[in-house]
Amino acid sequence: MKLKFTFSKEKEIDKLIDIYSEYQWFIDNDFPISLPGFYDRLYKETKTRGAFKKELIILFKETYKRDVYLEKEKAIKENWKRVGNQVINTLNDLKLTKRDYYFCYLSLYGPQGQYEYPDRVNLRITNENDIREASETITHELLHILILNKVRKLKLDYETIEGLVDLFFIETGLRDIFPNYKVQSISKIDKVLFNKLFLSK
Repeated sequence: MKLKFTFSKEKEIDKLIDIYSEYQWFIDNDFPISLPGFYDRLYKETKTRGAFKKELIILFKETYKRDVYLEKEKAIKENWKRVGNQVINTLNDLKLTKRDYYFCYLSLYGPQGQYEYPDRVNLRITNENDIREASETITHELLHILILNKVRKLKLDYETIEGLVDLFFIETGLRDIFPNYKVQSISKIDKVLFNKLFLSK
């Protein structure tokens, strides 16, 4: 199991266009996301998704700076290099089906972390906190991918799923790698279910 880091101007544009359909939800729920300074104005001024997309591409290309991404990518890779092998070894010891490769797309925008099944983690790298917590965020999102099929079959709710991911950080070897991990306030913790699904032989 290996992690490949990548970014591109095109992926950033796609991500910002994808956020369009969820943007009002982010606002209504006061959800912390990072966006370009022009995003809110553009969202309010354009009448259709097509018009939004057209203007966004122009504005983004004017502001995109590849060097910023390269510098942040270097910091992320250094952080992952310190703990990545430990994380992968820990995940390999658990009852989880894994792929040979996963991709980590670096972005200045969106929420801190997201996943796209079957093999993609989206990692925000906007500020110092994002970079400091990057390895933890990557691991969190990888866990979502690795347990997705099991939790889908059980039709578990969002809070229980987040609780299961949190339990990996406090009930497995990940606790030694990320000793400062904080359980999410939304999590519903069910240790019996966690042990049955992931720890029992």
